[in-house]
Amino acid sequence: MEPILKVDQLKKIYSLKGKKEFIAVDDVSFSVNRGEIFGLLGPNGAGKTSTIKCICGLLKYEGGEILVKGHSMKKERSKGLRHISAVLEGNRNIYWRMTVRENLEFFTGINGLSPAKTRGRLEGLLEQFQLVEQRDTVVNNLSRGMKQKVAIAISLITDKDIILLDEPTLGLDVGMSQELRYLLKTIAKEEGKTILLSTHDMKVVEETCNRLIIINKGKRIVHDTVENVIKLTNQENYLLKLKDSLERNLYEQIKAKSKNIKSSNDRRGIYELSLFHPNDLYHVMEILKSNNVELVSIDRINNRLEDIFIDLVKEVKDDEISV
Repeated sequence: MEPILKVDQLKKIYSLKGKKEFIAVDDVSFSVNRGEIFGLLGPNGAGKTSTIKCICGLLKYEGGEILVKGHSMKKERSKGLRHISAVLEGNRNIYWRMTVRENLEFFTGINGLSPAKTRGRLEGLLEQFQLVEQRDTVVNNLSRGMKQKVAIAISLITDKDIILLDEPTLGLDVGMSQELRYLLKTIAKEEGKTILLSTHDMKVVEETCNRLIIINKGKRIVHDTVENVIKLTNQENYLLKLKDSLERNLYEQIKAKSKNIKSSNDRRGIYELSLFHPNDLYHVMEILKSNNVELVSIDRINNRLEDIFIDLVKEVKDDEISV
């Protein structure tokens, strides 16, 4: 099956007046399938937002190609845009002086749809996003989480195939972030929508995305399933609880046998230990035993996408420094 969105060797260059050209996106390729939630990750300045703006036609690109349902965003931009809705960071697709209902009706109108024919979908979205009670509330008077839900509802009212979401959970509390994660999964599964999700929130990616791409300094560093990325590193993570804090020389000995050791800032004798191989744990235990360090407990910690992401980005930085 042909992917609904294909990005092939995308290059975006900014020409800054009086300065050297800046390559924001450098030879990035990936594809997204129909009904998939796909994660676009990277640190600040990695090129994520530039990539999304190129996909939704807000920026021209200097190299490569973007195909939206087979249409080139360079040669057939208007045809490609018929299949895309976007929610950019900061809820920029909302008119804050309009009510929730007026926003939804307005965006159906500017997309050439009759409000009368889409009234059923409008009511359905209000119920799905739990916005029925706020339907006649001016958007500016809503909480940030409610505004974000309105923005996503607007992206759905025109019933397009692909939804581009740039930092949809930024600034939301835990409860609202969890609610949005549930909504995204429901939209993809029940409505068959394709979602490209750019975010710093690793929990959102772990719980919603099938596959992901990680970019840094404009270049792709990982492109795989979320499951495979979590298995990507061989490091073993453990939570080490000791009766007392380690003396400096013992701390350095264990550090030499491990990938990393990190002490808790607020709990005495608690350490997070990252090893290259499970057998390295024997070396750590031998150091503790030979120095009569009392062990309270040791627990395995599952690999977290957030830690892996930080390690991958750090490795790229370290490589740049060593060149």
